[in-house]
Amino acid sequence: MQTPGVTRNRAEFLDYIAKPRPFKDLAVHDVNIRILSDVALIHGRATYTMLADGVDQEALYTDTYQKREGTWVCVSACAIAPGT
Repeated sequence: MQTPGVTRNRAEFLDYIAKPRPFKDLAVHDVNIRILSDVALIHGRATYTMLADGVDQEALYTDTYQKREGTWVCVSACAIAPGT
């Protein structure tokens, strides 16, 4: 999960996800996929436990994929922790 209110460019995001994750027990729930021709929107809810303090958290997410030359490619991803 990203820090609320932080936007990263591609290089910054790849650096961020390469680091050890600060959480465990990541699970996704309530996933809804809508395919609109060559674009797909994926909405869902993720739950996880923070390693630092053991607190259970959740986030809502929306990922956008586009079909390019027969392959689905993620073109946008957004995760928001409720209440932030």
